[in-house]
Amino acid sequence: MQWSILLFGALATAAYWLLRRHLAVEQDPREPPLVSPRIPIVGHLIGLIWHKNNYYVTLRQRHSHPIYTLNLPFSKLYVVNSVEIISSVQRYPKALAFPPFEAKFATTVCASSKESNDIIAHNLNGEDGDWGYSHDFHRSMRSALAPGAGIDGMNRVMFQNLAGSLERLRLTDGQPTRIGLAEWTRHEITLATTNSVYGVHNPFKHPRIERAFWEFESGLVMLLIDVLPSLTARHSYRAREILGEAFREYFEAKHYETASILVQNRYNTSAENKMPLADIARHELVGSFAILVNIVPATFWLLFFIFSHPEVLEECREEVGKIMRISSEEGQAKRTLDITGIKQNCPTLISTYQEVLRQRTLGVQARQVMEDIMLDNTYLLKKGAMVMMPSLVVHTDPAVWGSDVSDFKHKRFTKEGSSRNKEVNRPSPKAFRVFGGGSTLCPGRHFATTAIISAVVMFIMRYDLAPVDGQWKSPKTEKTNIASVVMKPDTDIQVEVTPRKGFEDGKWEFVLADSKMVFGVVAEDQQQSSR
Repeated sequence: MQWSILLFGALATAAYWLLRRHLAVEQDPREPPLVSPRIPIVGHLIGLIWHKNNYYVTLRQRHSHPIYTLNLPFSKLYVVNSVEIISSVQRYPKALAFPPFEAKFATTVCASSKESNDIIAHNLNGEDGDWGYSHDFHRSMRSALAPGAGIDGMNRVMFQNLAGSLERLRLTDGQPTRIGLAEWTRHEITLATTNSVYGVHNPFKHPRIERAFWEFESGLVMLLIDVLPSLTARHSYRAREILGEAFREYFEAKHYETASILVQNRYNTSAENKMPLADIARHELVGSFAILVNIVPATFWLLFFIFSHPEVLEECREEVGKIMRISSEEGQAKRTLDITGIKQNCPTLISTYQEVLRQRTLGVQARQVMEDIMLDNTYLLKKGAMVMMPSLVVHTDPAVWGSDVSDFKHKRFTKEGSSRNKEVNRPSPKAFRVFGGGSTLCPGRHFATTAIISAVVMFIMRYDLAPVDGQWKSPKTEKTNIASVVMKPDTDIQVEVTPRKGFEDGKWEFVLADSKMVFGVVAEDQQQSSR
């Protein structure tokens, strides 16, 4: 027995050192400081699987490094905590590249053909100049989603759809309307948004397609792992096939010709690069994902935080009320609200939106190190490693936001709110990382922000909300998948909807004037607005 124990111990020790030798990644002293796991070799991997992006916050609390190294089996991560170093990373879009991640995500999730994958991979990072599918695709997206007639038209369609949804919430036989806030938001925002994007032949009008999309989204992680997905992600796998076929029929019938400029640009770019129609359809799943997966929960959270804080609700209504016009039509009051006016005249509402996103986002901006590079002449980043910039780390850092970083402060982003915090200087706008930054700044931020704020404004000006059980309780967000930027509520909140007192009758009109003015919620847009 004694010899057996000794033999087992010797074999275990040998196995440990063999694994350590073959799985470990060499560390150069010039690289960012190494943070070792508590469980050798696999500790960080277990932490990331178990705690997801919260693991990065835990490591920041344990270690004060502005940037550090995590060694995982067969790979290396450089994790950035510092806003200043994030800005430095953004200055090297070719050496520290995003396209490889984007391409891997899209081709894996969509299960596109080798032919299409080769088209996407050709000159992926612009090594041979500004051409190729990736370059053309990003240029067409920026053009379609730039401030102007294109997204204004999309937003107007969305307003029309939401106005109809809100009208249906009127009292039924004098009784409040009861809804699940998350379910109502998901369904109505999904339809309103996709109608604005895909036009009159929107596939999401069919309940089967809407259900399939959210089934697909719920199993995205297993599709990304891509190990026998027909078995390990059975429901999402089937949903992906349903969506792919629906979009194939949509494009085959040329319905994109009556859709938004966004869909037209996406289709034309893919067709011009000789991508097969079946793969154009499958890649539209990623397009739908980008449109819906963050707008829907962000709308929910903004409604939740405003209605659960009466003083915030009152201040936002007062701001919006000042730009609302009241006239008479057919003997009834007509209330007209131009959403364009909110961009300049409602700082509290916009700050509330930013604060909600600061508290409810967990996205990670990732980069592939394409060549050895000395960052800020201080840190060596080695080819083949990955750079991770978790927004959750920056958004929860007391050194950036002050000791009240965990509190909901709806005026935090106003001049008045930031001046009250004497512990820190006013946070740099670059610390607000919801939409990324630099060359990969989200091109859909203008459409998303206008859509979310408009939907919430239309709701708060017309209705009151009250939780059925009498108390607002914030849902947990543990089921949010790693590809999302905005956290999803794990459970719903049953609420009663009643017309706002004094606003029960009359007509409502929500309009959007032609304008290239934007909501200046990120540093780049604030700089543009100040010129």
